[in-house]
Amino acid sequence: TAVPPTFTSTSVPVQPSLTASAQPSQETRYDNKHSAFVYSAGWAEEVSPYAIDGSFARTSTNGSSVTIPFTGQSFSIIYKGGPSYRKMDVYIDGVLVATIEERFDVSTYKARWDYPGQLSPGAHTLKLVFVTTSASTSGSVDAVLVR
Repeated sequence: TAVPPTFTSTSVPVQPSLTASAQPSQETRYDNKHSAFVYSAGWAEEVSPYAIDGSFARTSTNGSSVTIPFTGQSFSIIYKGGPSYRKMDVYIDGVLVATIEERFDVSTYKARWDYPGQLSPGAHTLKLVFVTTSASTSGSVDAVLVR
């Protein structure tokens, strides 16, 4: 007589594969209140539970700026945007590299702009300059992430 085959189920653990995102991050966050930030006239701290560490810096003065020296090869800017927000020019080491449009249809906290390139290793200076044609608009910075 024929004996029917028996099947045995064996559980084998699956190891997750390592990807680039699994590497430890060498990112440093500078909140808008960090002592490295140097603000021109016209900036004010706005308190909000939705902002990083509870506040962000806002200006309505055309041409007002904020600078931060940093050591790294890349960075991101975290900011608040909304209907009354406008443009922020981004300078690295005195060279205009981008303009961030901070205008959104709705109020948006923790919006993020990533520098698309790689800087040479070493010290750099980031400068953000608010650009508008109306005193009823704003620009902001919440934090800078350096890598």
